[in-house]
Amino acid sequence: MRRIQAFFMALVLFVLFLAGFHLMMNRIDLRGGDGFRFFYSDFRNKSLAALTDNMDEDTMPVFGSSELGIWTDEPYHISHMFTRQQVNSMTVGYPAVQSLQDAISLGAIAGKKSPKKVTLLASPTWFSGTGVTTAAFKQHFSDTAYLALLKNDRLSAETRQKIASRAMELAEGDAGLATRVRLYNRAYVAENASGAERIAAGLLAMNRGDQENFAAAVLKLKNSKKADKNIGPEDATVHSYLKEDGSVDWERMKEQAIKDTASQSDNPLYVMNETWRKSYQKNYQAGDQVHKNEQWASVREQEDFELFLQVAKELGIQTQVIILPVSGYWYDATGMPRANRDLVYQKIAKSAADYGAKCVDLSAHEYTPYFMADVYHPWSLGWTYISEAIYDFYKD
Repeated sequence: MRRIQAFFMALVLFVLFLAGFHLMMNRIDLRGGDGFRFFYSDFRNKSLAALTDNMDEDTMPVFGSSELGIWTDEPYHISHMFTRQQVNSMTVGYPAVQSLQDAISLGAIAGKKSPKKVTLLASPTWFSGTGVTTAAFKQHFSDTAYLALLKNDRLSAETRQKIASRAMELAEGDAGLATRVRLYNRAYVAENASGAERIAAGLLAMNRGDQENFAAAVLKLKNSKKADKNIGPEDATVHSYLKEDGSVDWERMKEQAIKDTASQSDNPLYVMNETWRKSYQKNYQAGDQVHKNEQWASVREQEDFELFLQVAKELGIQTQVIILPVSGYWYDATGMPRANRDLVYQKIAKSAADYGAKCVDLSAHEYTPYFMADVYHPWSLGWTYISEAIYDFYKD
């Protein structure tokens, strides 16, 4: 009898703790300054509240992956380029975040706030292998975002079913994640879900959401100086390039970007010397064919990419896809034919056109000196082209 009493007492205390924790999380303020809108952290990205609390009706999410966190101190990086009044944007992305996770995040955000426009920085490397891996999907999975997507009735049942099926396919490789996804799908995708199943899914997502919000709150508190910082008119990089009519002199900025980086690159790839010596010099000089006849033709990633476009289309969100290049010098030298790379660029562009999205294809810059900091990520010049596309799309 005492053991039973002790068990129920422990259970009551645990329930009270969870209830108290939830009340505390409901009262926590996740709003930050411009620094938090561009903060590069999976803890922020996985907290739906940390995203939507820092948005208004004019905020344009910019989805991407690892390029969002590379050389963020550079003045040409999107996080330093504009004031909120010039371009009200927010970045969402982390390494190995790809099309499916972006589709889930967009559908979730639009269930709380309704952005008018969205930009996706599409990397051709996403389409290598079989696309996003189970490990990456698990790492970036947000329970609250996933449930918000499933509950967003502005999306068609068919689209939500496709995303649910794909999420379940990826989750099968991890027992814990599979259990959660299966419960959410049962509660909000299956036609004959019971009230008890929806309550269970809601309670689970509530608890997971409290954990996600707590992690984001700790992140914001530990980095309060950076997170609360705002970009003043004279702090924004474009300030130095404004013409008398208020437009931006992008050509002058591009010229300056080249001047700022050319002295840091004297290698045959035209990338940053530091990355050349650390990651590429040995293989390049040895003629190693590390990408011999490689093809980036993942059907699953293509389907995920089109799911992102479908979500945006159904939600009435104007969409821009910016196709990021890789280094042509590197991939030519290591065995991947240019035709193979062109094929993935063309497929991305075609899908964007098929769904009515604007497409800015930067693949012509595979051989533009100083465009890339390494063989995958944009440098100062690359970010200038990206920022110009974001500016033009936002102002259009």
